[in-house]
Amino acid sequence: MKRITLLLLCMVVSTGLAFAQTKKVTGKVTFAEDGEPVIGASVSVKGTTTGTVTDIDGNYSLNVPESAHNLIFTYVGMITQSHAVKPVVNVVLQSDTKNLEEVVVTGYGNFKKASFTGAASSISTEKLKDIPSVSIQNKLAGSVSGVQITSTSGQPGAVESVRIRGMGSINAGNDPLYVIDGVPMNTGNASSFSYSQSGNSILSTINSNDIESMTVIKDAAAASLYGSRAANGVIVITTKKGKSGKTKINLKADWGFSDMAVDYRPTLGGEARRELQYLGYQNYYLKNNAGATPEAAIAFADKNIDTYAAKPTNGWTDWKNLLLKNGSHQSYEVSAQGGGDKTQFFSSISYVDQQGITLQSGYKRLTGRLNLTHKVNDRLSFDASTTFAKSDQDVNSEGTSFASPIMALGMTTSPSSYPYNEDGTFNTTSFPAINGANPLQTATYNYDKSSIIRTLNTVGANLKIWDGFSAKQNISYDFNNTNNRVWWDPRSNDGRSSNGVMQRYVTNRSTLVSQTQLLYANTFAEAHTVDGLLAYEIEDYRFDNIYANGNDYPAFPLPEIGNASNTRASSQKEVSKLVSYVGRLNYDYRNKYYGSVSFRRDGTSRLARDSRWGNFWSVSGSWRITQESFMERFTDILTDAKVRASYGVNGTQPKDYYGYMGLYQFGFNYNGNPGMAEQQILNKNLKWEKNYAANIGLELTFLNRFSATVEWYNRDTKDLLMERPVSPTTGFTKMLMNVGEMRNRGFEIELKSTNINTKDFSWSTTLNMSRNKNTLVKLDGDQDQVIDGQIINKVGHSYYSFYMYEYAGVDPATGKEMYFKNRDGDRSTTTNYAEADRVIVGTVEPKLVGGLTNNLSWKFIDLGFTFTYSIGGHALDNASWLQSNGGTYNYRGNIPSYYKIEEMWQQPGDNAKLPQFVYGNANVRSSRWLMPTDHLRLKNLTVGFTAPSKWAEKLGLARLRAYASGNNLFTIKSKDLYVDPETPTNGVVTFETPALRTMTFGIEVGF
Repeated sequence: MKRITLLLLCMVVSTGLAFAQTKKVTGKVTFAEDGEPVIGASVSVKGTTTGTVTDIDGNYSLNVPESAHNLIFTYVGMITQSHAVKPVVNVVLQSDTKNLEEVVVTGYGNFKKASFTGAASSISTEKLKDIPSVSIQNKLAGSVSGVQITSTSGQPGAVESVRIRGMGSINAGNDPLYVIDGVPMNTGNASSFSYSQSGNSILSTINSNDIESMTVIKDAAAASLYGSRAANGVIVITTKKGKSGKTKINLKADWGFSDMAVDYRPTLGGEARRELQYLGYQNYYLKNNAGATPEAAIAFADKNIDTYAAKPTNGWTDWKNLLLKNGSHQSYEVSAQGGGDKTQFFSSISYVDQQGITLQSGYKRLTGRLNLTHKVNDRLSFDASTTFAKSDQDVNSEGTSFASPIMALGMTTSPSSYPYNEDGTFNTTSFPAINGANPLQTATYNYDKSSIIRTLNTVGANLKIWDGFSAKQNISYDFNNTNNRVWWDPRSNDGRSSNGVMQRYVTNRSTLVSQTQLLYANTFAEAHTVDGLLAYEIEDYRFDNIYANGNDYPAFPLPEIGNASNTRASSQKEVSKLVSYVGRLNYDYRNKYYGSVSFRRDGTSRLARDSRWGNFWSVSGSWRITQESFMERFTDILTDAKVRASYGVNGTQPKDYYGYMGLYQFGFNYNGNPGMAEQQILNKNLKWEKNYAANIGLELTFLNRFSATVEWYNRDTKDLLMERPVSPTTGFTKMLMNVGEMRNRGFEIELKSTNINTKDFSWSTTLNMSRNKNTLVKLDGDQDQVIDGQIINKVGHSYYSFYMYEYAGVDPATGKEMYFKNRDGDRSTTTNYAEADRVIVGTVEPKLVGGLTNNLSWKFIDLGFTFTYSIGGHALDNASWLQSNGGTYNYRGNIPSYYKIEEMWQQPGDNAKLPQFVYGNANVRSSRWLMPTDHLRLKNLTVGFTAPSKWAEKLGLARLRAYASGNNLFTIKSKDLYVDPETPTNGVVTFETPALRTMTFGIEVGF
């Protein structure tokens, strides 16, 4: 009994000692980037096997030995941390940039950057989410080398042009293919009218904050997998998906304002304009009346000055205040993300209202998205996504339309014209430049509206057949309906002669895609890794529209087609189908040598039976030099080094769905009976454009902090689709044929640096630059140049080359413009342009473009900004009416501010910058009107303030952040460039709405 009692006593004592030798530690682990809890982080006692993991809220509790001194905190992709043991240890984990490998998403598989053999750039949208723009492309600006983004209009919702490594086609399109979650999507201009140059971008119906990442594919290594649609590159968009764990709800809202990003086409004020016109009258009289005295010239000017420069009773009119307004921006968004082990989801709903700077410019959009993934078991899973969008766009006319407020400000109004008569009615007598069209009246009564309803739906299944083998099936349906409405009121110049005009387009576009894939991946002998893909795809695209027109209306407020006295309508239907077979094989030997081959065979309904199948392929390889044993002693400095090369062929199918067919068109009348007429010649030999692309790249990483990527590429486009002259005996003058060739060659450099990365402060920088040289190699085989106004397409030169008289300054003797003769090498000058020859004086193509991005964070403050720049390009001012040094429109409307009296020629012997200003002069198109597009622009900037986690928790929140963000905040450019530097792709400008400078202030709340 004593022995038992003694044994029990020893057990009690030893148990008490054991408890006395441990202590409890609790705490919470969060992410430094957003303050969110880290689920499943490992917490262990250093030097022991004692440990635990954090729960769904990031909390942990651990009994540690009394002798323990340090706890180790680890999580995949984060820097491991060690902390001294104490009762409460809260930890903030930082991203481990050394170990995180960038993932390249191609749409046909995801690859680690180290193993990818092609040229691609991946962009996380996390840093871009606050930029106040509805355009996805606009947020890419400056972030990717080799990519140029331009727009023909700054109106909200406008279509933007993206060029990846230059232009590769003339008639088949130059925009890249957009792929969202593996499925090609409809993009481009939804508007069927062209009164406004802005268009209505289908891509703007996507909420950019639903996007997780974007990958820009630039060479053939991955692009050839997309075959006939990938000649101009591919932009792969990956949307946000659900995640296991606690449901996270995020609320985001911002508000802001907009104005012009540049001082667009500044004009002279009323007094300066009157003074200049007064001088022009004097010069006219002295020039055209031999022996005339200055006094007589003054008398002539006094007599005529009030014809166009009279001062209104109420003072000079400021048309900017009348035709422009302060733009506005507001957006609201709610998103939820979460799920369990089996099912995860992401959903969002957002609303954006962005008002432009003109009276008729605005864009409203409502979007909703739901992404679901469900794992049935270890072998089978499903995913589904659906997107809905409704957008409404209101645009003003642009270019040289009566209704264009931009043209009115730049040319057709003046400080002497006034909007209202004394009785309050609209004035229609003081606008001689546009036949009495009062632009304020036009803006009040006319409109150009379009709306888009879009739905994009995808369902997919993934099945693991056995080890290494899996199958995937996707079906997607992309549908959008566009409703365009244009009204020209009888009280406006556009509608006066027809007593009102209403036009409508109702358009449906749909794409049904089926993708069936068989995949294989395996590693043999721990050294050879192989993955392959076989796929079969079907695409069915359908387009139909109805156009209706009505004119002669009995009343103003009833602009419906049925209320018009005269009506007419037409309809159109088109179908295009594509069938594809795809194969890809990747090989990796010990993470050292990589090889890849791909093949795609496309068949399109847009070509004749004998020409409709095209074969597209690529081969690529890379060598990670730092994996070699002889490089081991250098790896402390040169962390990673890779050389890669690729070559392949991809293509472009014709834009015209039935361009190869011989067609007759109905709708003609013959002798009072319905009939038809030949519309198009049979062209059975029409075939694919082919793009032969080569790429060599070098990637270097130093000290796990600095990286450099250098690319050289050559892109030859052959069998270009071009209009070739044919014998008029056919009844036609030209026919589309595969006859041209074009080359794009250049280099890209991208430098990245992690400048500082500490617990409280981080700073990273990215600089990219690129140079592309476009050369037209061959035209139609019969001619070596085609001249279109001031643009020449000449073999051996850039496609968009400016062809004009070469300006040589002002003649000191006469004050006239001088031109280089340029005849047979003669560089002498003349004031008579008829004695000179036109020559190529420049190109739209810049010598260097790129961007500089910095991201900084210090404790609870984050700062990010991107500069874009361009050097060496040109734009042509095509508003020739303003370039006459005193011609008709310099009197009837506004005068550009570059006409400065102090810089003008006044008398013989003057070495003046500007010619003499003379009433009645005529304009001559010369290189004087070529403008440099060199510029540096602060494209976007965001400053954010994130409340510390403990502050947010007191409010019952997981996250609280306030921020300010801006777009196009300032621009440094040449004083000779008086339009926005982001010009249309051909470099020809008239009266486009300039880019907007937008500033917003927002708040973000997480639960």
